[in-house]
Amino acid sequence: MAAETGSQRSFARGVVQRTEAAYDRLDAYGLIPGLTHGIAAIFVLWTVFPVYWMVSGSLRTRRDLLATPPEWIPSSLTLQNYTQLFAQRPEFYDYLFNSVVVTTGATVIAVALGAAATYGFVQYEFPFDLGRFHLPFVVLATRFLPPIVTVIPLYQIFDSSNLLNTKIGLVLAYAAFNVPFVVWMLKGFFAELPDRIVEAAIMDGHTEIGAFVKVVLPMVRPGLVAATIFTIINAWNDLLFAVILTSDTTAQTLPVAIATFKTAYVIEWELLTAAGTLAMAPVLLFAFVVREKLLRGFTMGAVE
Repeated sequence: MAAETGSQRSFARGVVQRTEAAYDRLDAYGLIPGLTHGIAAIFVLWTVFPVYWMVSGSLRTRRDLLATPPEWIPSSLTLQNYTQLFAQRPEFYDYLFNSVVVTTGATVIAVALGAAATYGFVQYEFPFDLGRFHLPFVVLATRFLPPIVTVIPLYQIFDSSNLLNTKIGLVLAYAAFNVPFVVWMLKGFFAELPDRIVEAAIMDGHTEIGAFVKVVLPMVRPGLVAATIFTIINAWNDLLFAVILTSDTTAQTLPVAIATFKTAYVIEWELLTAAGTLAMAPVLLFAFVVREKLLRGFTMGAVE
């Protein structure tokens, strides 16, 4: 057994040495930067190409979009797909309005409740905490379950509460499923704040809630921005709950509308790409505007 262990260690050291030697040879020829840049370029292309194809497809005619072989760079552009989208599907306005209302409501509730809960978890000691498995972990554990598992009980609860096919029902569902994520994301930010800050604010005349709102929240703003962005993305893109908990344009959102362009007989690719571009644009633009704060949210509070 000892001989086998020694041979395995020798083999591992040999692999490491050969790898280091190969790396040194590549670095000596100046190939390491080119290799890393090439890998990065492939990754960017792999990520961006589907977005490019959808946006460019929304500006082509159906004939050009389905041409064989495909035209990677369109020869002519048109906006008729967008005009046809709203002309043939006037209810698309309702889908867009519902998405804005539901996403905004769910984000406000989830971030507000999540921030308050995280402050309580960090600031106070709970008598029934579970030792190493702290309450924030227990809260996050609710996200370990696939959302499809909770659909039936959630449907029954909403049915008995007259919340089916309502925007407020979707708002509550999305907020409930995003609060655990907000709590876990903000925990590091709140844990880094010194206790003396809250004590000093209370000594200055603030109440506990006033210190939380006027002192604590501004100091964890990068984390709030990052949590807000991810909550918006989750609520805006969700299809499962929007399909099951709604039945018509009263509360259905954009993902449901996009799914209707594929039928048993035809796929309206030109309208599908236009609808997909319109559904993607708001979140993409919002993330671009707050990208610096989002990066700060990733880097701050990551290490406790």
